[in-house]
Amino acid sequence: MDIAHRRQRFAGRFNKALEASGRSALSDGDLLKLFGRHGIAVTTQTVSNWRNGKHMPRLEQIEGLAEALGIEAAELAFGGRQVRLGEKMSEAWHPGNAEERTLVEGLALLDQDEKALVHQLVRVLGQRHAGKRRGRPKRA
Repeated sequence: MDIAHRRQRFAGRFNKALEASGRSALSDGDLLKLFGRHGIAVTTQTVSNWRNGKHMPRLEQIEGLAEALGIEAAELAFGGRQVRLGEKMSEAWHPGNAEERTLVEGLALLDQDEKALVHQLVRVLGQRHAGKRRGRPKRA
């Protein structure tokens, strides 16, 4: 998927989140103030560019934007099922506990190198625990 397509897809999610939160009629200036209250310092031109698919926010901005719009950061950044804050996460996610959901949400915000490191760690730990279940001693 090329970057222009990614920008357009983000704009779609961003505008949908604005609409779902009842904020689609707000001006870029009003959105600027809203986002500022959530720690996102940008210009009105930046907000306009996000709405129009010309640019995407940096990943470190996604969490504040998602909080301001009442959706999960992973949903805003990458798409998938939209979950409103306050909705039971168990209704939107596979069965799992809150710790597992936190891990998945955090993983979505990592860069590729960080994801590779986490993947390697999980693989090693998984192998270690699989060995325990089979009665094998764990590897050093």
